[in-house]
This record gives sequence, structure tokens and C-alpha cells, in this order.
Amino acid sequence: MMQSLNVAIWLGLFAMQNGAMAAFLGVNASHMRAHCANNPHKTSYGKNACRCIGIDNLQGYYATQVNFHHTQYTAETGASCGAWDKGSHPECKGAVPPQWCSQQWCYVDPCDCDLDVLPKITTVGIKYQGRHAYYSYDTCSAMDFFSEGDGDACVKQKSQGDCEQNAKCAWYGSRCGASALGAGIAKTCKEEKKKDEGEHGQEDCRCIGLGGKDIGKAFMHVNDKDVATYSPNVGATCQAWEMDSHPDCLKKDGEKPSWCASKWCFVDPCKCKTKVPPKTVMPANEAMRFQGKTAYWSYETCGSADTWSSSQGGEYCVTQKSEEACSKLSKCAWSGESCLGKALVEICAKQEESGVLGVEAPLPSSTISLGLSKALLVTLVAFATAQA
Repeated sequence: MMQSLNVAIWLGLFAMQNGAMAAFLGVNASHMRAHCANNPHKTSYGKNACRCIGIDNLQGYYATQVNFHHTQYTAETGASCGAWDKGSHPECKGAVPPQWCSQQWCYVDPCDCDLDVLPKITTVGIKYQGRHAYYSYDTCSAMDFFSEGDGDACVKQKSQGDCEQNAKCAWYGSRCGASALGAGIAKTCKEEKKKDEGEHGQEDCRCIGLGGKDIGKAFMHVNDKDVATYSPNVGATCQAWEMDSHPDCLKKDGEKPSWCASKWCFVDPCKCKTKVPPKTVMPANEAMRFQGKTAYWSYETCGSADTWSSSQGGEYCVTQKSEEACSKLSKCAWSGESCLGKALVEICAKQEESGVLGVEAPLPSSTISLGLSKALLVTLVAFATAQA
């Protein structure tokens, strides 16, 4: 009976198309189609004055409560400009959804956002560097109809006089914003340097993932073939993320690798000045991006030693000892002395000099979805067989 069930699982999974597999993963397929439709040529990470934050193309999902409804979003929600609420938010599932459902937005760092329209604080529990995350439609060149729906919304007041007539609002130079919002941003940014480095990384190399997702799963490769299930908050803070996810760390017998207990988080390679440079994710996970660049992580910023890279063979740039070997990995570049992530060698300096976001070549969408789907299929079938 169990063998028949395993065969059924195999055939059922094998027959799944990309959209169905996405749904199986807990990823809202309708949102994925909408996101692609709104970004037909390339993904946008917002205006240079207010860039999107979070890890784009992180596969998985998380669930939250919106207006007392159980709502599911993709794990990458808000990490780039997209109509993330379309097909997900309860109000966007009706026959005539509100206009804001089709508007693009992303999460941003309020302390690094210089726009006329102030970003708004989220109410769904998402956190960035230990505080509630902020979102912006304006950085995605979209209209904030979501806030405009409030007749007293401060952003609607176009003059200082009109702004100051509303007790909830305050005039910020050339714009009107919620007084509590502006004060909250000012207080947040003032306390920026007081963060616990053991949780949020060193001051010159903060963790940059999005956390606060209580229920959900993220899926990442642990090698070229195998996929492991992680917390949807993976990499958002300094934690030993492999301890409860990597197969080698879950085994009951034998000694576990030292890196199982080592803490790490995702970081911005262009703002990370640690003595040991951050590293890119392995090739199998290279679809994961931060502001258009391959995602980077660091043990150093969390006060841990990196024993992981050396244990993974030739998966990482730093393990390449010659320029020739370095050039064979598309995400790597030779610095003249060592092999590092391409952003560290070729992109970050230009980005800082020009003020224009530097990005790597985008990956085909099929690479993102099919690569993970095939690997997860093998993992699921192996699991089903083991239960026979």
C-alpha cells in the first residue's frame, strides 16, 4: 500500500507544471505571474535615493493575519518592486479589487530613504534589523492609493498650511507626513548604532534580511542537488541557521560539523567592511539577490569563524587560488590578489562613486523556478521512498 502511495506521489509530482509546483511549495503562483507581468524586462529595486531591501528570489512562503484573514505571501515579498498584494491580500481577491492592489511597492530602510513621500511602517509584523519594516510605493514609481484611501492621509496635503491643519501631520521641509511617522523614523535612525551586534551584525556590516515571519518555510540548496527547509526568516539576524535545517546538523549519531553552531546572516556587500570579506551564496542558490546583486552572507559580522566555505570544495570564490580558476565562476572576480564576489571587485566601488545602483545580469525566470523544483522533487521522492 505504501509503495503504491509512493508511486502516486512520484507521478503526481513529476506531472506538476511550474505554477503547480510553486503552489506546492507554498508560493502563491498567481502572485508570481502578476509579479512577472509587472516586471516584463527586468526587476526594479527602487529609486537610487531609496532602494528596496530583503532577499529577492528567496523561495518559500510565510503566513500572516490581515484584517482577521489568514493570508499567505511569498518569502521574497517586498525585496523588489512588485504588486505583492495582488492575489494575496484579502481585499485583492474580489471581482473588483481596489486600485492599490496593482500598484508596485517594496520594503525600504527609512534611514536610507530620501524621497518626497515618506515610507510607511508596516502593520503585518515584518521586521528589518530588529524594528518594524517600512514600505514605499514611491520608490517603485507607483501611487500610494493604499494610504490615499484614508481621507486624512498626510501625504494628500500638498501645502504646509493644509498639512499643519491636521493634528496628525507635520511638515518636513517640502513634504507632509504623519507626525508620529516622522518622529518614529527620526528616533529609529538615531538609535541605529545601538543595535546588538550579536543579533544584527557589526555596525559596519549589518544583517539585511527581512524577519518577523512567524509561520512559513524557505527553501535553499545545501549542495548542487539537495534542498533543505529553513525558517522564512533565514539570514535576517545572526543565528546558527543550519542547526535546525541542514541534514548534517540534524543527524542523531556522530559528531556534527563545527559550522552547525556558527552564526551568520545575509549582508550588503557594498556596506560590509569586516576584516574577512563576505561571501556569495553557492552557485545553486545564485538566483537569490540583494538589490540586484548575488546574495552575500557573513559569519564574521556575527562573531563566528567560517569553517563552512572550506568544507564545500570549489563552491565559493575564496577557495579559488588562481585567476584562471576564479574566472570559471560567473559570480566571482579576481582582485589581483584573491578571488572574491564580483560585487566586491567590480560593482560596489562604481556604485558608491556614481550613486547609481549597480546590478548583475538578471537570471532567466526559468532558472529560478525550475532549478529548485527539480531538486525539491528529488528530495520529496527520496523522503517518500524512505517511508516505505
